[in-house]
Amino acid sequence: MTTDIKRRRILGAAPAFLAGMAAANAMPSALAAAPSSMAGCADAERTRITYYQVPMQKRWPVNEQLVQSKSYAKYFTKDLVAPMAMVNALEQGPLPAEFILPPTVAGLDKMMRTFESAPVSGYALVEEGPLAYAQSRHVFPGVTAKMFEWWFTWHPLESERYMLWFPYAHIHNSVDDPARLANSKLTYAERLYGNPNHITEYIGNLFLDGYISFDTPESFGVNPAALKTNGFTFNASGIISPADARNAPLVLMIHLGRDTPAGLEMINRYWIGTHSSFNRFKKFPDGARLSKAVTQRMGLDKAALENFAYEMALHDMTEFTCLGGFLPQIYREYGA
Repeated sequence: MTTDIKRRRILGAAPAFLAGMAAANAMPSALAAAPSSMAGCADAERTRITYYQVPMQKRWPVNEQLVQSKSYAKYFTKDLVAPMAMVNALEQGPLPAEFILPPTVAGLDKMMRTFESAPVSGYALVEEGPLAYAQSRHVFPGVTAKMFEWWFTWHPLESERYMLWFPYAHIHNSVDDPARLANSKLTYAERLYGNPNHITEYIGNLFLDGYISFDTPESFGVNPAALKTNGFTFNASGIISPADARNAPLVLMIHLGRDTPAGLEMINRYWIGTHSSFNRFKKFPDGARLSKAVTQRMGLDKAALENFAYEMALHDMTEFTCLGGFLPQIYREYGA
């Protein structure tokens, strides 16, 4: 039985359970010992997503046609779900001021101190900049840091693999040096860092055509001592720049993960737009001025950026829940 969709609720109200998903896993008993905010995103209660922007609706059958001949086509799905804890967090509207972080070194320091108490999902406008800001905290039962490292070196080699991650929104992914990315004799860092991914996808109605330059979290200002203290070993942080302005840092993206008894725990943060602190990125000199010009050219005023922040939070919640559902199975088949 379902209820009417109201206001911000763009997700189906009928809970779905991991047992009913193609990529379901048994819930580890250790989850009971996890913090309540953490358990909220790792429990079995899910709700089906029933609303997609029109460009995303049109993209799904195109992706289905492209993927169907691939050996991994069974992981491509139409029925996507999200954790109720994340849905409920977004239903509260923009984040309270105490949880809105700037993309500065001080903001990243606060992120590492407060991620366990922050809402599991959220969005806001950062007035200084301005910037869209989105955050999330996921727990993936049965998933490890090793699996995520494999995924980030495997999926960019074919765009159809990228489509599995978000069947309605992901279009293309390629990498500057595919031979280096595929070279298993190199470390994860040697394969991914300095080897940009070219992505095209939809974030809500917005078509994004950009390059992700991955690098160490320390290069963006995350304290290495905080990483070690909190046990974060997985990293897929980077700067996203528009394809037609590759020297302009439009997005600072932080993805950090750590293995826990309940599964991989991941914290994600996105700052989209422009900010004076963007000048600190060594690979993006004059970043503040260039990002401001790009933001203005794209028509990203404060209202558009706040909407972008909400769409980014929804996108993150959807794509990572989808990936976490099938990653253990696809890893055993192609990566182990």
